[in-house]
Amino acid sequence: MESLGLLEVALIATVSLGGTAVVAFGFWFYCTLGLNHRYAGLDNIVPTFLFDGNELRDATPDAQMLIKDVPPHMNERESMLHILGARFPTLNTVMDRIGRNEVQTLTATDDSAISLEVTEIDGLIQIKLIGTCTQDSLTISAIAAQDAMLDELTMLRNIADKSPHMVWQQDSDGQLNWANQAYLDLCDLISDDQNKSVKSWPSEPAFPDLHHDMTDDDHVSRRKSIDIPAKNGEAWFDITTFKNGNDALHFASNANRAVLAEQEKRKAVQMFGRIFAQLSTGLATFDANHRLTMFNPALIEMTNLAPEFLSSKPSMQMFLDSLREARLLPEPKDYVKWREQFPLNDSSTKRTAYCENWEIADGQTFKVTGQPARDGSYAFFFEDITAEISMTRRFRSDLETGQGVMDALPDAIAVFSANGTLVTRNKAYVDLWDVDHDTTVRVHDLRAEMLMWQSHCAAAPIWGELREFIGKSGHRKLWTDRAILDDGRQFTCKAQPIAGGKTMISFSVLSRMSPRVQQKLAMPDPAIYGLKG
Repeated sequence: MESLGLLEVALIATVSLGGTAVVAFGFWFYCTLGLNHRYAGLDNIVPTFLFDGNELRDATPDAQMLIKDVPPHMNERESMLHILGARFPTLNTVMDRIGRNEVQTLTATDDSAISLEVTEIDGLIQIKLIGTCTQDSLTISAIAAQDAMLDELTMLRNIADKSPHMVWQQDSDGQLNWANQAYLDLCDLISDDQNKSVKSWPSEPAFPDLHHDMTDDDHVSRRKSIDIPAKNGEAWFDITTFKNGNDALHFASNANRAVLAEQEKRKAVQMFGRIFAQLSTGLATFDANHRLTMFNPALIEMTNLAPEFLSSKPSMQMFLDSLREARLLPEPKDYVKWREQFPLNDSSTKRTAYCENWEIADGQTFKVTGQPARDGSYAFFFEDITAEISMTRRFRSDLETGQGVMDALPDAIAVFSANGTLVTRNKAYVDLWDVDHDTTVRVHDLRAEMLMWQSHCAAAPIWGELREFIGKSGHRKLWTDRAILDDGRQFTCKAQPIAGGKTMISFSVLSRMSPRVQQKLAMPDPAIYGLKG
């Protein structure tokens, strides 16, 4: 025997060590899986599941085949209950409440001889499907799977027939090969002989040539209408079509309410459009996406913006920029900051109302109002108030001119309304009665003014007569009388009725009286004293 080289010795050692490792791993694998298979049944004769909570630890091949075609969203426990739950409705409860090392047998609720043996083993739940009957040479697990599929098929048929939405399938030639009850009922309605006692399969589809619209896309959606003679009108449906092999599978839902709502909305928009077209106020409405959705002819006339530009649905920022380029905006110091008060984009948080007069370069004045809505839309109203502003300025100028003329007159003048309220006065009146130096808060009516006059004059009976004249209704003539100021000057008081029931009172100051006459006027009257005696 030849001696082994160093390489051969190393190879033998490696193989020996590797064999030991393989044996050790095989022993561990056998022990581990052998434990589980011991629970599931080593003979693999009956379908057996081994669960740890919702997790399937092990199952025989028949058991695995039993749950392989269930819906993919179910976990392993739900899959098993989906197949067996119809025959064993208490299975889920038994799995949750079974005691330690307890064994329970569940009998099927139908006439089959299939039963379940549920066993608790060290925290795990073992379920065995047991039975002695066969059906067409099928195994017990195959029979259970077949029954579950039949139950599901029955449920799907009931869903299809009881659905208020129409479902039907047509082949490539447009021939109807399946339909639910809702579709058949519609065909009866549009049929010429809908009252016949024996219903027949529709010879014509309710929606002709619908299958011709199908493309290679996943689905096609459209809205179609058909005439229904039984109801003397038309009905609208939203139809979605899917490719189903060479066939076309259609789903339809009633769209009458949606169509009616759209028609009413269209009528409302047209009505508002006609109303807005007659307005002299310019209107620009922006939707929640800050795009111009509506404008009227007055806006075009006022701004001279191109209709093509407005019809292109510009953004609010583009709209304001165009107004600025047309010199229709007041030029603020910081235009960008001024523009931020409007909702220009989704990040805009300001939704406050806006109202301002825009002085246009050509002398026009626009009153611009911005009004936000709850749905995020925003509306601008442009009102040309140039004539109003001009009239206001002219009126103010006339008032200033009239006041200037009154202030230039030498006589003191005051005008009172019909109810005795002071309307206006001139500078001579203020100077005569020293009004500027009167720091008391007074009500400017005839009574208060007359008390002030009396306080600056010698006693005289003219004030009562003047009060009576101002309060008199009907036709009045010029009233005049004289009185003496406390400084000795004599004045003439005239009360003249003017338009609107007002009264103009003027005070014309005469020359100063001589001291001798003034002294006599101030002396006590002997006749009065004689009466007192």
